[in-house]
Amino acid sequence: MAEADAKVKDAPKKRKGLPALLVPLLACVLGAAAGGAGAAIAVLKFAPGLIAGGGAHTPAAAPHDPVPEGPLEYVEVDNAFTSNLADSGRYLQVKISLSTFGGPEAVESIEKHKPALVSAVLAALGEVREPDIESAKAKDDLRARLKGVINSALKSKGEPGGVEEVFFTSLVVQ
Repeated sequence: MAEADAKVKDAPKKRKGLPALLVPLLACVLGAAAGGAGAAIAVLKFAPGLIAGGGAHTPAAAPHDPVPEGPLEYVEVDNAFTSNLADSGRYLQVKISLSTFGGPEAVESIEKHKPALVSAVLAALGEVREPDIESAKAKDDLRARLKGVINSALKSKGEPGGVEEVFFTSLVVQ
């Protein structure tokens, strides 16, 4: 019996669980799967337009942005807009230029309704306060607000809008 016990002690012990080469392979497969899932989540969150069907957050699906139809054209608005700042005794004077992809029809509608556009811009500038023009970000926000006001004024006159961007060609605060 002692001889049998010695054979059992000397016999190589069988491992329980996974073979030694299978563990690193399984770790690599699980790591790749986790990375792929992370990439899929990032694509869904940050670039929904890359997936068929797009999504509501794609720039092409934004209802307020005009779809580029023709070459980019600029329209200089020859008025100098002067307005008191709403929270101080200072005043703001700006000159603007507009860009559009709407072609000659959009340029013509801007020219045709210029009095309405001037009135809408003056009304919007009447609400401007000093913080609205203190930084580059604030000025960009003001340009975006003027774009919305101008496109709304054009739409109220039965035009499709179509102003792509508003540019300050002069901006003075005194």
